Amino acid sequence: MDNEKALCEALVRLLEEDFGTTRSDVTFPETDGSGPPVEMRLRLGDRRMAIEHTLLEPFPMAIQTGKEFIELTAAIEADLNGNLPTPGTYVLVFPVHPTQGKHRRIHAELHEKISAWIIGAANDLHDECPERKDRDRSPHRYRVTRTTEIEGIPMELSLRVHWSETDRHDGALFLSRAVGEDVEQLRLVRVKTALNKKLPKLCACADDGDTTFLILEWSDIALSNHIVIAEALDAALAGRDDWPDYVFLADTATDSWHFFQPVIDGQFSIDMQYIDIEKP
Repeated sequence: MDNEKALCEALVRLLEEDFGTTRSDVTFPETDGSGPPVEMRLRLGDRRMAIEHTLLEPFPMAIQTGKEFIELTAAIEADLNGNLPTPGTYVLVFPVHPTQGKHRRIHAELHEKISAWIIGAANDLHDECPERKDRDRSPHRYRVTRTTEIEGIPMELSLRVHWSETDRHDGALFLSRAVGEDVEQLRLVRVKTALNKKLPKLCACADDGDTTFLILEWSDIALSNHIVIAEALDAALAGRDDWPDYVFLADTATDSWHFFQPVIDGQFSIDMQYIDIEKP
């Protein structure tokens, strides 16, 4: 996890400032085998601390399916983006995991079939809207779609043309995945999985007298924010007796990083403030 060490360091710097002291007795049990395999243990003054981190996907396997989606579609986008009939922009929507059950050896064949369909469908859509009409003739956005299924993969291609747009992005092809309406239930599953994996390690540190900290990081803009993650965390912690002392939500989706604290001294609150942090 690329930000794991950086976020632990950012948290320690924040704690050093709050406590007015510097760290000592720092260990990294996950790599040095010095105790329960958390990311970091240290001492601030007379208090021992243990820090654990995990990256939260908006739904299980989001990172892996995202990589597989890019592997499937990168060549399609490279070939067709900017080369479709103008005016207007095109959006192709796939299911969340279009490559499920499909070996990489057939991806080249899929590229060809999908690209051929896109070209044909784009020409059909262009025939329905061959020009960008001005505001008086078309005051609202024009949008028309085509759908298909190729090798069991449902897809929707849409053409969008608006009088206010310039020709800067005409012919562009944007690719996306439709997650579905159950994303929050899927997020809850992911948070529960994270807690089941991380909290036993923190509890072992707590038994040694450590104050425990859990960092839950997210790095996507489209599907996640601190409120929806905190709500899932609240539901996932319900009924558990192994709460960490502190939970920090870490937003690394943009160049400006932030912490939020939904759990303080083992108590949950949705009333969270932005805590600006610098990338170490």
